[in-house]
Amino acid sequence: MKLKVLILFLIGPIFPLQAQSKVNDYLHIPGPLQLAQKTYNLAWSSHPNENYFKQEYVSSDENINKYNSMVLIDFVKGDFTITDIVDQKVSELEKMKKINPIVNYQVLENNGEYILDFLISENSQDGKDILIAERNVYRYKAITKNNNKGILLFAVSERGYKENMDQFLNNLKKNPSKLIETVGNYQLPDIEIK
Repeated sequence: MKLKVLILFLIGPIFPLQAQSKVNDYLHIPGPLQLAQKTYNLAWSSHPNENYFKQEYVSSDENINKYNSMVLIDFVKGDFTITDIVDQKVSELEKMKKINPIVNYQVLENNGEYILDFLISENSQDGKDILIAERNVYRYKAITKNNNKGILLFAVSERGYKENMDQFLNNLKKNPSKLIETVGNYQLPDIEIK
């Protein structure tokens, strides 16, 4: 059970999501969220088992299935260590990197929190075109609140698509640390699980 929850926690947003008619705020986070002069509204949530909560936010002018920027907040209850979770995600990225040269990552640590900055892509079948490039900055923090011990993930995912890929990749090269600073300096929300 613990491994299953951990694997769910590590799945990135590159997989297509289905729109929901009703979205629940399982973590009771006052919204909308403000990040880097942009407003993000809760657009999708999931609570697949008693220990795992996932919420995704996009701006009102974006579609959750084809977004440019998304905020993710996940919480997994349990006695996990951040290093185990980060190491498992790095292992996943290393496997992807063997068959996809676009995949790249770096791990940063600050005061017991970890940031995992990584780039993944979905490529054409022949491998000649990048269809989607996705840069994710994951910030992991161990928390204990009201007898709920676990790991909080606060993340921002940015995407480039085939039609704007050059611009997306150029923006990454121009200021690679800006998103890391934005995520790292963000005042983490105070979650509440009822």
